Amino acid sequence: MRNDEILTVKETAALLKTTRQQVSKMIENEELPAVKAGREWRILKTGIMEFFEANMSG
Repeated sequence: MRNDEILTVKETAALLKTTRQQVSKMIENEELPAVKAGREWRILKTGIMEFFEANMSG
């Protein structure tokens, strides 16, 4: 996958091995950058990678 790929909440949840509800909470809490396209959220894969880099400990 390319880093500029646009993912759905479902695809993001699968990538992070979590639930769609958890991804939605992360978006609401502004932990994960996303853009609303109509009624659906879209997440850039680069945003996911930045989230991981920012939250890596030790």
